[in-house]
Amino acid sequence: MKKNQIILLSVGIIAVVLLYMLPTSVVDNKENEALQFVDESKPGGEVIDHSSEIPQEIQPKIDFWKEKLVSNAKIKKDEVALDSLMVVFQTINQYDSAAYYAESFAKEFNTLTLWQKAGDAYFEAFTFALEPQKVERLGTKTRETYSKVLEQTPDNLDVKNNLAMTYIASSNPMQGIMMLREILETDEKNEKALLNMGRLSMQSNQFDKAVERFEALVGYHPNSLDGNYLLAVCYYETGQNDKAKAQFQKVKNMDTDPAVQTAANEYLQRIK
Repeated sequence: MKKNQIILLSVGIIAVVLLYMLPTSVVDNKENEALQFVDESKPGGEVIDHSSEIPQEIQPKIDFWKEKLVSNAKIKKDEVALDSLMVVFQTINQYDSAAYYAESFAKEFNTLTLWQKAGDAYFEAFTFALEPQKVERLGTKTRETYSKVLEQTPDNLDVKNNLAMTYIASSNPMQGIMMLREILETDEKNEKALLNMGRLSMQSNQFDKAVERFEALVGYHPNSLDGNYLLAVCYYETGQNDKAKAQFQKVKNMDTDPAVQTAANEYLQRIK
């Protein structure tokens, strides 16, 4: 993951969780033949219309890699073209389009690696989504694609962690919380589960409980940038200013990336 996304995602996933209580509606996805691969043998497939959002200078890149990947409405077995097309969509923040192609490729060639790629792509799209309808749709697609992975690797805890977060942003959040607890019963040191449980405690303003989660996390995984940063935030929120100050300084020493430095400095300026 790009460094400049780390802090944004740490806070952004909490924003996603907040949306599960909002009303949702059915999304009317219109066909856009100029952009999307359509398999006519599988009617009713989802098509995403991003044609109006593509910068003029980016369209030739999309066309180039689509020609490499798709011929006569059939996907070719060219993973380099797939990855390149996904990267183009991701650079213009069209993560759902990248995921759509990854899923189409996985359906065509049906390997564990490709289903994992599709699931990861849909989860990334889910993570960046803000509109309630989009959160719901992408959460569902994430679960659908990851189910193919769990059929072959039922003990994949990384996948289970991501699935849990999609459930938490759904109408059944307790299912996600129970999944995270089950992961920690299996592996008490699991970095993602501790991070996610800490984030959820923050979301519900249980900062004391979040401190416990993040202290455990950095104890097991001292190099976790997210864990150290969020622990500092929780120290600040619980009025432990000396600990917060030291922790934010630690974060600054861990990574010189401007996004990390700015995030830490903004809190340090608030601490007297």
